[in-house]
Amino acid sequence: MLIGVLVYTYVFLTFTIHHQEFNNNAIMKINLVILFSLIATLSFAQKNKIYKSFEEALRNPTQVYQIKIAFKNLDSIPADICKLVNLEKLELNNNDLKILPPELCSLPNLKVLNLFRNKLISLPENIGDLKKLEKCILSSNKLKQLPTSIGELKNLNELSIKDNLLKSLPNEICNLRKLEQFYLSYNDIKSLPDSIGNIVTLQYLYVGNNDLQTLPFSLSKLLNMKYFYLGRNELIEFPSAICSMVNLKELDVAYCGSMGFLPQCLKNINLLDILIIDSGQSLPFPKSLFHNPSLKVIEQ
Repeated sequence: MLIGVLVYTYVFLTFTIHHQEFNNNAIMKINLVILFSLIATLSFAQKNKIYKSFEEALRNPTQVYQIKIAFKNLDSIPADICKLVNLEKLELNNNDLKILPPELCSLPNLKVLNLFRNKLISLPENIGDLKKLEKCILSSNKLKQLPTSIGELKNLNELSIKDNLLKSLPNEICNLRKLEQFYLSYNDIKSLPDSIGNIVTLQYLYVGNNDLQTLPFSLSKLLNMKYFYLGRNELIEFPSAICSMVNLKELDVAYCGSMGFLPQCLKNINLLDILIIDSGQSLPFPKSLFHNPSLKVIEQ
């Protein structure tokens, strides 16, 4: 339909131009402008088309940029997915997928992968081959571990693995040097990698509802951190590294363990807007001593 409209428009404009008093060079230039405009319009329209099934997408695989199949009880992905060489966005949330074919990881232009709320028990070992991946949503699955190659996703900006069955993270995850948002709440994680502070781009770190007892001191290098949620863990003392997060806006330490008084250094975090604590915690100084007069201290 769209192609027909564009062709008709092109023919009509060309006919009109030829019946006006233009020289040949002017006509040629105008024709080229019209033609390139039509091509750009068609390309834009094709990139914004969302395919709703693999069957439909695989009919013209090189023209597919987005696929969204949600709430369809999907339990498998065809190996032919590797033919979708221009695919940029793949959303398969709320389905019944348990495993992913390794061919999925050969998609050279994939930027967004959404597998929220499936039944995944593992990830392909070659997931690190998705070199252009920027956003990866794996929340609410049944993952018990992550492949080490996940650290090869050099362009990854957002990673969500919350609500799984993870007990640890591979050290290689600390190689994600462009990661800004990292969500891993509601797992069974007992410790974070010692070098997690190497992800200096982190701005959002959600590790609440795990089994953490200590945090690595390398967290003190996360100077860009803005939102740090670690409530409902088993910390035995307040992690002093938090006081180095000078750009922190929101901090949740409620029900983190028997920490008692919070440290004096908290008042040095100038931009802190929200501090979430529990009834067993208290500040060793008046709230008025915080740099931000509008700070909200929320007791849960």
